[in-house]
Amino acid sequence: MSLPPFEQDTGCPPPGRYALTWDEVEASLVMADAFKASTVRRVLWEELNYHKTLVECLAGSINRIWLAGSFVSAKPDPSDIDVTYLLEASSYRAISEQGDLTDLANLEDREWCVRQGMRIDAYVLSLPATQDFRSLGLTGAMATEDAEVFQQLGLYDEIWQRHRAGGGRRRGYVEVSL
Repeated sequence: MSLPPFEQDTGCPPPGRYALTWDEVEASLVMADAFKASTVRRVLWEELNYHKTLVECLAGSINRIWLAGSFVSAKPDPSDIDVTYLLEASSYRAISEQGDLTDLANLEDREWCVRQGMRIDAYVLSLPATQDFRSLGLTGAMATEDAEVFQQLGLYDEIWQRHRAGGGRRRGYVEVSL
């Protein structure tokens, strides 16, 4: 799959969440002909790869990544990359039980990232612990913490689809399954 063409009036993908592989993201948003003259995209991509490696070291693995903002636009030289890491509930829980929240909080702190040479605006969210979604409507079938998890996922889905210019405009963003 590839990212659809950017809308002419917004410079963003049409509204929606677009599933791409890690290599397709690089091909579409870093190496594409439209960005050959960019002095920033390749460096941002390297910074994201480093940041992603740090999150993987803490979490063990990352299930999915959402990419949004000016990096997922026609803007030749975006100022940063907006990213949300989605972790399996067990991985997310293990980080908090091991006391690695300070390290994770640093990776989510934009100013800390900038001091480390990474222009990354990152968020780390848990995926739901509930595995059998056919049971979601049954009382007691959903894991206790999942109500908050679903709210957070919905919040960030809504944020990433908002166009900064406002006026009710929507934009698309990218989801990478790892």
